[in-house]
Amino acid sequence: MSSQAAITAALKGQTLRVPNLTALFQAWPPQTLNEHYQESVNLTTNTILKIAAIAPHLQIERRLRDDIALLACLWYTNAPKLRLEALVLYVVWVVCWDDTVDTVEGDLAADFDRAEQWRDRTLAIAKAALNLPGTAPDGEVDAINAVLVDFGRRYAEEAPLHERQRMYDELVVYIHACSTEQKMRLSETVPSFDEYMALREGTIGGGTFLALVPYSLDRDVPPEMVNSPPVKILQKQVSVLASYINDLLSLKKELHSGCAINVVCTLLTPGTTLDEVMAQVLQNLKDAVQQFDEAAGEFIGQYVHDEILHSLAQELVNGYRRIITGVLEFS
Repeated sequence: MSSQAAITAALKGQTLRVPNLTALFQAWPPQTLNEHYQESVNLTTNTILKIAAIAPHLQIERRLRDDIALLACLWYTNAPKLRLEALVLYVVWVVCWDDTVDTVEGDLAADFDRAEQWRDRTLAIAKAALNLPGTAPDGEVDAINAVLVDFGRRYAEEAPLHERQRMYDELVVYIHACSTEQKMRLSETVPSFDEYMALREGTIGGGTFLALVPYSLDRDVPPEMVNSPPVKILQKQVSVLASYINDLLSLKKELHSGCAINVVCTLLTPGTTLDEVMAQVLQNLKDAVQQFDEAAGEFIGQYVHDEILHSLAQELVNGYRRIITGVLEFS
């Protein structure tokens, strides 16, 4: 492992030349926007202001500039209005929740023990909110997790048990990965490339966003479809693609805050230039797109003799694709 400070110093003054990444996805369906976007802006604004009023020390109102509603509406383009509202609440929650431990301004960013207690409590709140078996946590729910409760209540009204369980399982992966990342950040170490990518699949939160795609489609997706081997490949490649794209676009901000836990930093060696790192990342992106498309073809092909399941498989694949193209459009 390398020192974050050493890597940050080595990158100071250098330029990362990021090419036009949209060219990698030209064969995918064009990105669209949910028709209920404008109403979603109002919901997002009101939700953030409510958190800010209850917990002003969190400085959550800075997130009003980010247009979180746009991201949700780029991801879940076909979700009907009421389901979209639940999805918007989830995206607002995950952005605000992550801020609390992952940024310099975060309330728990420098206090691992308190952050760990909050993570454990969040999972207990999530289990109860998703109407899964377990004991509801005692005491009041904090301002940010109150949004998770609101999402969970709406989601649980219509999502079947197997989807709610999958959502919770993905939340566990995400939150545990965030714990590991915070520990690395506070110890000022940088993982190897392989260690980082294994961790990043969790911290990117992609599994949770993918778990919500069936709900957004407003169609019954049989559990055997989302549990099939090709879909596991699709889900992994979405997380890989989202990790690379997010890291490329957020590197400057992360270095400014003194954090070097980023895919670019894990690939950088004393004899490697940033241009060479970018070439390697670009090749990895191309490989991930190819693996996704091959798995998509195999998955959709399984249902060629069943018109209903065939169209459902296509919708599911395109829903997964929009998680990536939506991130690019949003960025």
